[in-house]
Formats: sequence, C-alpha cells, structure tokens
Amino acid sequence: MGVVRAVAVGRAPIVRHAALVTAMLAIAAAVAVAVSVELIHAVHVLHEADGSHRRHEGVHLVFDPLCVVAAVGVAVLLLAALAVASVPPGRRPRSRRRTVWADPGMGALANAAVWATIAALAVGAASEAFAPLPGGHVTACALIAGTLGAVTGNVHRRAHHQPAYRSFNMVAMLLAAGCLASMSLTSTGEWWVRNFSTLGTSGDFAAACFNLALVLSGGAMAAMAGRLAGGLARPEYGARRGAVATVRVLVAVIGLSLAGVGLVPINTEELIHNLFASAAGASFFLLASLTPWLVRRMPRRLVITSWLSLATEVGVWVVYDRLGLASLTVFEVVAFALVFVWLIALVVTTHPSMLHDPAARASPARTRAGPRTSAFAVGGPAGGMVPALARSS
Repeated sequence: MGVVRAVAVGRAPIVRHAALVTAMLAIAAAVAVAVSVELIHAVHVLHEADGSHRRHEGVHLVFDPLCVVAAVGVAVLLLAALAVASVPPGRRPRSRRRTVWADPGMGALANAAVWATIAALAVGAASEAFAPLPGGHVTACALIAGTLGAVTGNVHRRAHHQPAYRSFNMVAMLLAAGCLASMSLTSTGEWWVRNFSTLGTSGDFAAACFNLALVLSGGAMAAMAGRLAGGLARPEYGARRGAVATVRVLVAVIGLSLAGVGLVPINTEELIHNLFASAAGASFFLLASLTPWLVRRMPRRLVITSWLSLATEVGVWVVYDRLGLASLTVFEVVAFALVFVWLIALVVTTHPSMLHDPAARASPARTRAGPRTSAFAVGGPAGGMVPALARSS
C-alpha cells in the first residue's frame, strides 16, 4: 500500500510528463517564431534606411538565416529556463544531494525571465499600439516586462512547491506564447483597434497559433478544475456544502468557453463565438463574487484578489463601453489576465505546502492526517513529503 501511494504522490503519470514537455517545446517554438520575426523585421528596416540598399539585395540571404539561428538559440535558453522553473524544490528522488536547478531562487528567476521575455516580445509585436504613450513601445516594454517578471518571480518563489501551481503556470504560459506567435505573424493589420479575437480570423498559421493556444489552454484549465478547486475543501476554510463543486464547475465552464472561442473564430459564427466569450466572462464574474460567500473562512488574500478583480473588470468595461477610451481588445486582454491571476491566487493561497521534513516523515499520524495530493510537473514531490498548512493571511 505504501508503495502504491508513493508512486501516486511522488511521480506524475507518464502522460502528464509528456504533456508538460510538449507544452514547454510549444512555448519555446512560439518564442522562437516571435524572435525571428522581430529580428528579420529590424534587419529589413535598417537595410531599407540605407540609400544603397538596391545594390545589396543579397544581404537578406545572409542576415535572415542568421536571425533564425539567433532565434533558435533564444528558444534553447528559454527551454532550459522552463525546465528549471518546472523542477520541484529540494532534492531529487533517491538523491542525497540538492540539485542546483531545484533551488527556489533559481526557479523563480527562470520563471520571471520567461514571462518577461514573452511580455517584451508581445509589446514589440504590437509596437504601433503603444506609439501614443510617452516613450512609445520602448517605455511600455520596460514597464510591462519588468513588472510581470517581478510579480511572477515573486509568486513562483512562494508557490514553487505546489505541483498544481507549476502545472497551471505552464498552461498560462502556453496561452501567452500562442498569442505571441500569432501577434508576430498576423496579416490582419491593426488588430488591436478591433478585438483580440481578430488574431484568429486570418485563416493562416498565425490564426492557427492563436486558436490552438485557446483550445489547448482552455481544455487544460477544464481538466484541472478539480485540482484547482480542491484546496478549498480543507476543513479550516469552512466551505459550505456544494461550494467546492460549484467552484470546480465554474472553472471548467471558463476553460471550455475559452476552448470554444478558439474552436469558433469570430469570422465564422460570430454569435456562437460571442456566446462562448460571454460565458467565460459571466462564469468568472460568478466565480470571483460567489466564492467569498461560499467559503466562509477563505484566505484573506484570495478575498482581496476577488474584489480587486471584480472592480478591475467593471472599471475596464466602463472605460471601454461607456467612455470609449479603450478598445475591445484592451477589455479582453484584461479579462483574460484576471482569470489566470485569480486562479493562480486560488492555488497559491489554498493548496498545502510540501516540506522535506525527516521528522514529519517519521510521524505516521501527521502523514495520515494530511490530504492526498498528486503531482503534475516533471519529477513531482518525492515520497515521504507531507502537507503543511499554507498561510492564509
């Protein structure tokens, strides 16, 4: 029995390992596409600015392949960072030595670097949208990438021990990277002045990147709904009857709705597409507003996150729909971001910590008292680790 439990808790199934590795490769490939497009575009702009460019038309035959090689190099570095960020903390199973890449600080730095890179490339891909701002896209790039890197690094340092967090963090990265690749390759022009779904309407590889990212990330979110909501079942939170099931259903509806948005581009069946988008928005509104009531002693940080998310969503809607000061794209991006921020906050504040504690490992009573957990990320928590209460302040 102990062997069976060690296998169930300490090692993720092979299918989950394969899914994680596939997601990491897809993220690295999407970033490589964005980097190569940005570098090639920069070379072309510099070349065309040279008055003698007509005499050197063959220069692209040399520099374009070099740009692709550089992009592959960036993808390899990013893949290494993703591997470091997904490694569980502490020692590897059956090893007495602590591995360097399993250090929490190293994982947090790697995670921050990946998110900052994706953000910087996304701002670069939509640089014209930031032209009216003081400093243009350069200032926006520094602010957005720096802020996102700092926040995600801090969150990762605190929650790196939680398999559910590491898995969902990868799902969020997959969606962001797919959108990034689409933004870099799209032929839809100034898509940001219309709506975010315009990226999925061109019928080419760029649209496929956008729609596939929505389908995969939405499907993964729906599949993880039980694990994401499971932390609320802990007795110290005082969840009402049916509360955990309600949260699980709402998270699953959000995930399936996101997948539906990708399956039905807005230029094919606009009504069905909008129904999926509206279902995702309404489900999140219910999730953030009902959960503080459904869970009587919900962690204070999650309560604050819920009310701030609702206030932000309503505020951005007013700015877009009533004041006309922002495009629908801005509202959609903010709404997408709030969903993932809230769900990550849910996992971070409600899931138990995993400790490598030999004393606790030797205490059968504490081991039996803890709730069962499962791993998703590569090399999940080793056998013998026990749950400890996460801070809910």
